[in-house]
Amino acid sequence: MKKTILAMAVPALLAAGSASASINLYDAEGVKVDLSGAAEVQYMQEIGNDKDGMWRLDDGDIAVNTEVAISPKMSALAGMSFEFEDESTDAGSNSGVENKELFVGFKGDTFGQVTFGRQYLLSDDIGITKDYELSISSFDGTEATHGAQVAKYVYDNGTVYGGISTRQDSDGNDDGSAELSIIDARLGYRVADFDMRGYYYKADDVGADKPASSTDVTAYQFEVEYAGIENVGLAASYGNGEAERVVGGAEVADTDYFSLAADYTMGNTTFAAGWDRQDPKEGDNVNGYYANVTYALHSNAKVYAEIGDTNADNSDLGYVAGMEVKF
Repeated sequence: MKKTILAMAVPALLAAGSASASINLYDAEGVKVDLSGAAEVQYMQEIGNDKDGMWRLDDGDIAVNTEVAISPKMSALAGMSFEFEDESTDAGSNSGVENKELFVGFKGDTFGQVTFGRQYLLSDDIGITKDYELSISSFDGTEATHGAQVAKYVYDNGTVYGGISTRQDSDGNDDGSAELSIIDARLGYRVADFDMRGYYYKADDVGADKPASSTDVTAYQFEVEYAGIENVGLAASYGNGEAERVVGGAEVADTDYFSLAADYTMGNTTFAAGWDRQDPKEGDNVNGYYANVTYALHSNAKVYAEIGDTNADNSDLGYVAGMEVKF
């Protein structure tokens, strides 16, 4: 089986072109193997004080996923992916290569999908913004939405969807030391042209390697998207994030988040803009703004440009221009 898949990989890559979001490498005897990937490079100046433009490897990943039919209504799953984002200053370094996903699980026609291993939590999907990089005032009330010890269940029947995931950073030793523990959930409903959903997130012992400063984090977010106007997408969200010290229970943060976003597509060109607001219990409110334009060279290739700013003190305009190619 392994030799067959490898032998077919190169011809499949050449034959598939860029018309689909993934390439089917093998599909026979109840086994299906798909390959997908993306590369994205930007020239960017961050929002802030005394910033300068720089080249940035924003995205580089490759993923292999397989389904093995074990009954007419159930399949075994496995997946792995690697990211090639290199933030080091050594231009020849490969230190940014990282295995981001390595999981197994089951998928059923009626009960949904459950997976175990290295993967993203459901809360990694939080957000309705339509920016590329410059929505820096939007919801950021979660920590550590990815891990190696994650169990996740998702369900979607087209109208109702949801799920629950958990991360438990156990070292296997029952020595009484604190270890990061996360649980989150999502529940959504689609009706007419609306897509509405809510998230809940609870993390205990964030920063457990430094007990004196570790925190417990609780967050939630409500989101709605509307697609009832031709070529227009509208979205809004409200969320809150709180953090308290594990030792002593002192409040570290309590912030409300608001976001509005819209886009309009005309042919191959999409224009988007958004407003975000952070409203902390203590400290100044921060409003952020961004706007971008995207041109689709192909369904799997695009170029874009974006500007953004906030009303924070000593905050200069940011900008980004980039290109993404995927398969």
